[in-house]
Amino acid sequence: MPPKKRVDLPDHVRAAVLGEVQMDVIQATAAEERSKIRIYLATEQGLTTYEIAEKLGIPQQTVSRWARQGREAWERREPTGDQRSGEDPVRSGELEPLS
Repeated sequence: MPPKKRVDLPDHVRAAVLGEVQMDVIQATAAEERSKIRIYLATEQGLTTYEIAEKLGIPQQTVSRWARQGREAWERREPTGDQRSGEDPVRSGELEPLS
């Protein structure tokens, strides 16, 4: 494969592209944390890691690890008005039930 050519972009365009990439990474990281919290909350509601793994089509060990990481992320969060009102603190109204 031939070496890639460097595309010369004006500084303002390069800065805008890098800003968008940074935003994508931040959003992807936040989405991953929300997924882990939802898995943790599902285990707290009585679903087993085996049930969750089967439903999501991923290994049970991954679900166990994500549930643990989700618990840690959940504990780092500050209580919000949504939590006090009984709404889903992750994304109320956007989740489909796992079971």
